[in-house]
Amino acid sequence: MLTYDDALNLNYYKMTTFTGWMGGMRFLIKREEPVIKEATEDTPEEKGDPIFHAWIWPGPYIFDLTDDSVKVDNTFPFTEDGKKECVDWINETYEARMKEWPRRKTDGN
Repeated sequence: MLTYDDALNLNYYKMTTFTGWMGGMRFLIKREEPVIKEATEDTPEEKGDPIFHAWIWPGPYIFDLTDDSVKVDNTFPFTEDGKKECVDWINETYEARMKEWPRRKTDGN
């Protein structure tokens, strides 16, 4: 299971993403600032509050090499509580879909 400490601190996500492998399931967590208003000639782009955006998919392949149809995603507030919600969602999804995850890193989809 993924722990809250495993998911690192909020400052980490300001620099990069967090990816992992858990018993055949891959996951990715990143910080995003959703665009709420596109830029025009006269006004700059407006962004919303930062969020955690997390994806889960069956291994063994990395995010970019996996078909989007097998990925599941969710978003959470970019706060400590949001990080905990994200970790809980990853763990709950892992448990709920246990039979879908390949048993070895060399097993294909």
